Amino acid sequence: MKNSMKILSVIVLLMFMVTTDSSVIAQQLVNPSFEGVFGRARVPAMWKAYGTASSPDTQPGVWNVTKEAAHGGTYISMVCRGYSIFDSYLWESAMQPLNTPLFVGDTYHYSIDLAHSKNFKADTILFNKPAQLRIWGMSTQGDKELLWESGAVANENWETVYFELSPNIAVDYLILEAYYVELPKYNGNILIDNMKYYPLGHPKKECHPEPVEGLYSGTNHTIPTQIDGRPINKEAEFTFRGDKLTITVWDNRTTDGDVISLFLNNKNILKEFEISKDRLDVEITVEEGVEYYLTLYAHNLGDIPPNTVALYISDGQRKKFITLTSDLKACGAVKIKIEQENYSLIKLIR
Repeated sequence: MKNSMKILSVIVLLMFMVTTDSSVIAQQLVNPSFEGVFGRARVPAMWKAYGTASSPDTQPGVWNVTKEAAHGGTYISMVCRGYSIFDSYLWESAMQPLNTPLFVGDTYHYSIDLAHSKNFKADTILFNKPAQLRIWGMSTQGDKELLWESGAVANENWETVYFELSPNIAVDYLILEAYYVELPKYNGNILIDNMKYYPLGHPKKECHPEPVEGLYSGTNHTIPTQIDGRPINKEAEFTFRGDKLTITVWDNRTTDGDVISLFLNNKNILKEFEISKDRLDVEITVEEGVEYYLTLYAHNLGDIPPNTVALYISDGQRKKFITLTSDLKACGAVKIKIEQENYSLIKLIR
């Protein structure tokens, strides 16, 4: 009871700060830190479950999720479902009305803290795969527009993501939605906290270009453990077939001057490239039965850290999507396994 009263007091204080601080514009959400009384199917104060699926939860403390909040005392968790005990193949969402709409032609700057729980277990179902956050705008007439998507959120520690919303409709409601990174639909989760609005735009971050020459040594089949002293974090693992892959590179978030290099194991396949909304195809040759790491090296942080890049990887039959993230301390990577043709035929016969 004491804890509940304490949390409610924090909520009232947050609401008072939002309504009385003249520097906070109306596009700031109420309770952007998702404070509330933790519990199953209990949405944080001032938020409302949206859609036909089950309700999001206020964390930590339920479904085996114990991570501390990034800001304040609590946060929200949402799942997307494959086959489940109920609500199979649906996904959870939460919404909030805005005091003042987001207007057509204007750009609004936000950040949000995102994480993933590998231990999320509801009843007997393990929701342990990464999901992504999608943000929708909705008008009072019910028109909807997808404004932004995060890509896969696989990090177990909180990471702050900066983004922009540029609606083509008048937005009276914001909807936060957990959604699948790829199909078929599966059981995944996302943890969300601390959504900030920047009325004057995102704060500029100092960029530190880094040299790319001499970062690696060894053969092309050597799987590196670090780049220039930066550890490599595996964010996903995909399996392909054949001897050629096409890697499509672009920026699916805010274009902010990110400069990257891509390495396939120790081979530099894209050097000091500034990503944009324009998509670039990079074709590479691979060998059957070999494992590779596709690693993102950040030469700077752009205007909005960290350095992120959207990737499609395709062998002509399979196509996988991932958003890799790197900064000046660590490199994100995806592990790529190339099946042997005879192994694929054996599986097909079976």
